[in-house]
Amino acid sequence: MVKRTLISLKNLLVKEQNEILGAASMLMALLFISKVTGLVFLTLMSKQFGASQETDLFYLASAIPETITNIILLGAISGSVIPIFVKVRQEKGEQHFISSFSSMINVGMLFFVILAVIAAIFSRQLIPFAIQLVQRNIPLTGAEIDMTVWMMRLLLIPQIILGLSAFISTWLNIYHRFIIPSLAPVFYNIGKILGILIFVPLMGGSIWGIILGKIPLVIYLRLSFKFKIAFKDENFRQVLKLGLPRTLSLGAEQVANIVDTLIAFSLSTVTSAALTAFQLAMRLMSFPLNLFGSSFAIASFPSLAKLHIQGKRVEFSTLLLRIFNQIIFLALPVTVFFLILRVPVVRLVYGIFGGEFSWHDTLQVAWVLLFFSLGIPLESLRSAIFRAYFAIHNSVVPLISSVFVVVLGIVTGILFSNYFSHFNTFTVQDMHFNVNYFFSRGSGEAGIGGLALSSSLVFILEFLFLLYILYRKKFIYELKPFFKQIAKKFLAALVMVVVCYAMTKLWEEILDTAKTLQLIVLTLSTFGASVMVYVWTSFILDIEEVQVFVELLVRIGRKILRRHDHIQQEHVQLNGESQLP
Repeated sequence: MVKRTLISLKNLLVKEQNEILGAASMLMALLFISKVTGLVFLTLMSKQFGASQETDLFYLASAIPETITNIILLGAISGSVIPIFVKVRQEKGEQHFISSFSSMINVGMLFFVILAVIAAIFSRQLIPFAIQLVQRNIPLTGAEIDMTVWMMRLLLIPQIILGLSAFISTWLNIYHRFIIPSLAPVFYNIGKILGILIFVPLMGGSIWGIILGKIPLVIYLRLSFKFKIAFKDENFRQVLKLGLPRTLSLGAEQVANIVDTLIAFSLSTVTSAALTAFQLAMRLMSFPLNLFGSSFAIASFPSLAKLHIQGKRVEFSTLLLRIFNQIIFLALPVTVFFLILRVPVVRLVYGIFGGEFSWHDTLQVAWVLLFFSLGIPLESLRSAIFRAYFAIHNSVVPLISSVFVVVLGIVTGILFSNYFSHFNTFTVQDMHFNVNYFFSRGSGEAGIGGLALSSSLVFILEFLFLLYILYRKKFIYELKPFFKQIAKKFLAALVMVVVCYAMTKLWEEILDTAKTLQLIVLTLSTFGASVMVYVWTSFILDIEEVQVFVELLVRIGRKILRRHDHIQQEHVQLNGESQLP
């Protein structure tokens, strides 16, 4: 029985995942585990340090290392170049594909290491310069600047190893292997959790484990690697041509992220760590974005690329719109969850162990999460629509949209953070309108909510722009039925809002929400009942996705039951054989 279980596990890990919904479901499960382990790490950090000056410095130090990784590695390889390699592998064979892909890995890693070294060398100049730009309310001491520089240099090391892991993950995705690449963040987060629990530098071991864990599958698929750069290879040149706009677009987005980081850092006061609140809320908000948006985008990308290569535009449009509908259907309940239950959620995630994470910290993170939640439904579609452009070999339009995100994001980020900085309370009801507040900086703690509102607004507008361009270029057909379907989903979500809000107020009259167990009861029971209402309303409104996912759950349940019955039968047979004379 153990042998059969191991064989089944091996087959699951190495087989192709060609069915999009099944692959997306598996990725969602793995991403869920990854996000949970990541939140456990942040919970332990919150217990240890709360939202403080130290955590602000940590997030400031991590900005540049993460920026380099996102620009060079995630931008150049995670989306824009995969269609080229899918085509090369199909038309010119394995050897030609391996040669082209090896060249890309070598150039990408070389460029990444050079940037990392430059950033490490000039970090002592970069950090003080960045702080001076935003005129922070609380100036940093020399010791705090030294600490930030040291953390930034240290964080550059794991980013290089994670970069190599990202290349291998892309390689495996081209072969429709999604499970093992998706396990990498889980091991990374486990290493960080062990590090903060027992205060030893295990992070290096955990990130090397990310790469080593993929090697068996690479060997199984007989993937080879060449240490050379084929500059004359036309496919390699095409990769550079297509990847450059994507790298530039991500570079523009990262500029906006760094500006947001600096603005948030400048909003910190003696009683609040605005940058930490912003980052903690963003980590929560990224949960549905990655769980639904990224999983469907990764699973569907090879299929979209193949449909484009085959010239099947109608099928391309049908698949893409179906993916959009499925993502929104799943993202809306989480949006309602964060909107209505934001305070209990933040308290349970970051403050469940007590420690240094205070009630004030809870309210501040919940305040930021409120505005982030407004953009979740359409921002969840961002990964999928970007991959649609990469599937049609168009990285110029995403570059234009990224410039739009940078310009509008910086302008609205400054204006909205200025406006809310004139208030100290974390409730909308206590605020009033004054147009002059947009153009002056106050000393209130609520300013950080403006950055989240800016982010939601900008990404909503970006998605609508990208959708319109796909429609104009005839890669998407029949937008009116699509918006009609979206409207029905939002109506179901609105019903869920009413039920969720009413149940929350009812429980607050009955339960003592200062106690953790009763807070858990409030949160889980309210969310569970609200989701049931959402599903029931979706059935009434004849929303197609509810039937699809119910059938998927039934199919998964039947597989589990069949497996359970099979194990029981084997157990009975083994017991019977052991009793024979």
